[in-house]
Amino acid sequence: MNPLPQNPVVASGSFAAMRSVPYRLQFTAYVLAMMADNIEHVISYWVVFQKFHSPTLGGFAVLSHWLPFLLFSVAVGGLADRFDPRRIIQCGMLLFIVASAGWGFFFLTDTIQMWHAMLLLVIHGCAGVLWQTPNQLLLYDLVGPADLPSAVRLNAMARYLGILVGPAVGGIIMLTLGASHGIIFNTLFYLPMLLWLFWARCGTRAWLRDASPCAALPTSCSPSAPLARSRC
Repeated sequence: MNPLPQNPVVASGSFAAMRSVPYRLQFTAYVLAMMADNIEHVISYWVVFQKFHSPTLGGFAVLSHWLPFLLFSVAVGGLADRFDPRRIIQCGMLLFIVASAGWGFFFLTDTIQMWHAMLLLVIHGCAGVLWQTPNQLLLYDLVGPADLPSAVRLNAMARYLGILVGPAVGGIIMLTLGASHGIIFNTLFYLPMLLWLFWARCGTRAWLRDASPCAALPTSCSPSAPLARSRC
């Protein structure tokens, strides 16, 4: 039989992670980025459908969004364990911005072709996997083991809140600003996550003060984390 852990982690309340200021900032930025993701879906899919009326392109849009998660999530998770997940998430945000700005350029100039649309859809799908997978590791660094279940639950809520609100906001933006200017305006919603990660602190959490000696070792934000953890 395996011995019981000497310092078991006490389960936290449903909203316990919200006591952490860094987590609250992450939660807000996460909702905005997820909302922007779905705003882009609404505007780009509408314009592309009006332009091409292609069922094939509609199917490609779904595949290009989800296949990167199926094919690359494990690899990106490995990268996030070796390198700073904040920088990987920022790469994802930059790809989101490139995709939205690209749609805006082609809509404004009315020069979009089917291969342009397919390329931008692939960029958008790759941006998603660079964001979502490392974000799971980032949660541990923000709240620690005690509040991690709460953080995971709240982030799941934030994800579906963004999915719910995004299409409605996208429709309002498209009606008020138009598709071309609206999707360019959408790039602003990715900036909170992109910019906050430059100042987000990792590896020096308050929860480490009362943790075990192994918990005080470098966290996933440090390239040395995997080696340090293997020695615990």
